[in-house]
Amino acid sequence: MEKYLFNDGTNGTREVQSKEELQELIISMNHPETARIWIFSSHEWISYTAFIKQYPSFITKIKPVSTIREYTQLPRSANGKRWLKKFLFFTGAAVGIFLVFNFTKIKWEKTAPVTVIAPRPDNVPVMDIDSLIYAIEDAREENLDRSTKTNLRIRNNWPDRIQLQLNSDREISTAGTRYSNMEVLIDNSTGYNIDNAVVRLTIWKDKKPNHTDTLNFNNISYSGVAKRSVNNTYRGDSLSLSFQSIRAKGFNFCYSAASKNNSGNYNDRWFCIGGQ
Repeated sequence: MEKYLFNDGTNGTREVQSKEELQELIISMNHPETARIWIFSSHEWISYTAFIKQYPSFITKIKPVSTIREYTQLPRSANGKRWLKKFLFFTGAAVGIFLVFNFTKIKWEKTAPVTVIAPRPDNVPVMDIDSLIYAIEDAREENLDRSTKTNLRIRNNWPDRIQLQLNSDREISTAGTRYSNMEVLIDNSTGYNIDNAVVRLTIWKDKKPNHTDTLNFNNISYSGVAKRSVNNTYRGDSLSLSFQSIRAKGFNFCYSAASKNNSGNYNDRWFCIGGQ
């Protein structure tokens, strides 16, 4: 007769005198996987799973391994319902977030690009240079040389020779207008190189300046168009740009948007020696 020791984890260790008695103990358990069995011939405790592998004849009377459930606080059906509730909750939340994001996301629609040309500054009035030259020559009783006449014309009517332009992509949405991929251009047709120019770019919203950027240009040739890219994206109602200052020693020229007169002489208000 083979003997066993049996421990189900709750009632302590019991001595079992036969296979039949061991079978009855295991069958009566709710959780056979917690059982530990000592086979006297092996001199060690083994699990229920290891026991039935060694003694497959027990399978006909003992619950198969495949039917053993892991020890949990809830039955399998309750776990399934809980899992389903979690799945439905997270799925619903994900769908809700997607719908909210989709309906609240601003949708921008590309429209025609915009081109802005800087207007003539208020502190640079249009002058009749021919009348001015005649008055100067009459007062001096001598003719002005050709270079002096040319430079006088350029300094007093420089907005006709130095043109400032902005090109920009434009998009519209319910949130307003957005500007991007901007390019600022200076077309210098004075016949002289311009040493330096400072440009102000202004974004307007509700008829007020919303943002201002400053761009510096150096060594602007008269043989081509100077270009500068603006990588920022702006939102607003409109754009404007203007020269803040220009310096060109080639024709003794110094312009400032903050001044009404640079030289003290309103007949030649932007004259300066060497562009200083």
